[in-house]
Amino acid sequence: MSVDGEQSRLVSQAADATPQKPRQQPEVWNSKPLTLKEIRALGMEEHIMDRSTHPGYYASSWPTVGRGVETLGEKTEYRMPHIAHNSVLVVAISNDWQEGCWWRLQNMLRYTEKQGLTVAFEETSDMSTMPADAIGIMRACAAMLAVDSGFEWCLLLDTDCKVEEDTLVRLIAHDRPVVYPICIAEQDDYPGTGLSSPMLKSGSGLVPVVWSVMSCMLFNTKVFNCLAPYAWHGHDFHFAQNLAHFGHRIYVDTDTVVKVTRGPARWPVTKWTALWEKIGNAYEKRRTADRHREPPPGFDPAFSEGTVDENGVYWAMEEWKRLGVNGPKAGNPTPRVGVNGPMHRENDGKEQDGTAEASNS
Repeated sequence: MSVDGEQSRLVSQAADATPQKPRQQPEVWNSKPLTLKEIRALGMEEHIMDRSTHPGYYASSWPTVGRGVETLGEKTEYRMPHIAHNSVLVVAISNDWQEGCWWRLQNMLRYTEKQGLTVAFEETSDMSTMPADAIGIMRACAAMLAVDSGFEWCLLLDTDCKVEEDTLVRLIAHDRPVVYPICIAEQDDYPGTGLSSPMLKSGSGLVPVVWSVMSCMLFNTKVFNCLAPYAWHGHDFHFAQNLAHFGHRIYVDTDTVVKVTRGPARWPVTKWTALWEKIGNAYEKRRTADRHREPPPGFDPAFSEGTVDENGVYWAMEEWKRLGVNGPKAGNPTPRVGVNGPMHRENDGKEQDGTAEASNS
């Protein structure tokens, strides 16, 4: 054996004889958000962006099982295999709820579930710096979430929409790839300019359009497979143009009316000084104003369906109060087997600590 070979052998033996330190387990990142109390305890209160008196969490309520196949009926003859038939993900774009919109949405989710559909609800994190400047990104993220999670349908709606209990069920019943309700603005700074082309009147049935306002939109999630993320950036016509490029036409159900608290922003008609002041006021309001999650007027839990949590937030079902801020997208889920429907879980007798505050952002 050569000298070099002998040295290598001795070095190898010495290395084998050296006691090895036990391998450290990699740290597991805890994605559970800090509560407001924890943030303040760490002395980081100055970093809390949402300074409203209402918790700035993003609701996340997801099902684990559904009865979609049972509710399809004769439609099973032509349906392609799907991970969850008649399942729908409802995504609110941000959590800046206007008065009267949250409780109507909750009641719609409850009604839809009672019709046998599998219903999940998610609020997108508000990525905007200026008001609505990231709405395209937020919608694109919602679309990808619906596809990746295996839902058949996806309803995207803004937080100024006043939906009715049966809005979602009526839209899904059309079985169209893309269908909107007709939106009517309760307040519009520029009345008469129209929210679609051609301009529509309620009560005209299902009407194909060139474009329509994007406040409330139902999609079969297969549509998202052909849309690039940039398709969501821009105005209503630009989005409709991207849909049309792939052969998808927008239909508007003029018999299903959704009121919006305000008409769409039309910045180009505003002088720069006035525009800048308006943007500043909107930004400050979004940062400090309370999110309107209060119950319906005259709500009495003793005689009405639904419940109100310790923060004054209305939930259409008791289960959602516990799961609503603690769903899979909130970072700390524990899926449970459904017992009476898609949103029901078996109660293991353990209270989840800090559910109301655990998703404060």
